[in-house]
Amino acid sequence: MKRELQAVERDITEAEVARNGWEEKSWDLDTTIGHKFKELEALSIECNQALRRLKLGNGLQYVLNAKGSSPAEVLGIDYKSTLKPALDSFADDISKSSMSKLEELISLQQQSVENAAKIEAKRNRLAALQSSSDEVEAQLIFLKKELQNYTSRCATEAKKLVEDVEIETHNVDIVEREVADVLETSKLKLQEAIKQNEEEIQICAWELYALVDSVSKYKEHMASKISEMKCNLSETAGAVSDSYKGSLLAQVSLWIQTTDPIDYSFL
Repeated sequence: MKRELQAVERDITEAEVARNGWEEKSWDLDTTIGHKFKELEALSIECNQALRRLKLGNGLQYVLNAKGSSPAEVLGIDYKSTLKPALDSFADDISKSSMSKLEELISLQQQSVENAAKIEAKRNRLAALQSSSDEVEAQLIFLKKELQNYTSRCATEAKKLVEDVEIETHNVDIVEREVADVLETSKLKLQEAIKQNEEEIQICAWELYALVDSVSKYKEHMASKISEMKCNLSETAGAVSDSYKGSLLAQVSLWIQTTDPIDYSFL
């Protein structure tokens, strides 16, 4: 009996262990199902966005149902009966549109060939223009170098001219100072000469004034003497004429003849 109880207990223990194992597997399965359902939700969102972009119409979209027992119930839409016909119709439309697009593509390819020929011609023209542009650019570079050289020469010459002007200005300043010194010396000498000349002129003027004064006084004196002599002569002549009219007249005549004539030129 004891062995049977132990066997029953062992069976119960094994059953509990097995049940626990199945419970763990059930939990793992639920977890896996939950992850897959979340992945299905993400995929359904992407599919719904794609369906809206495709514009299939009829409001086709996936609506997940966690309690569904079949794929159609879980996804909320039957692919074979609902979505596949719409996709087939859309594929036919795409095929027709592709044919039209293919024809347009062929036409565009022909236009592309023509445009390529035009582009090639323009490319050749552009190459010729580029060559001309390169030549012009080379000439411009050459002219730029020549201009730089000319500018450099002009700058050198201008610098030399400035230096020459500065030297000439310095020399002119020296000459101006020398001229100013000479002019100042000349002014001093001129003033001294003018002063000496003025003094000499004053001396000469005083001498001339004294000479004129002495001449004037001498003239007055001589005029007085001559007048006195005339008066004396007249009186003497009258007296002699009255006293000695005969004999004295000859003596007076002789005396007049023998007397030196008086020089009246100074009068």
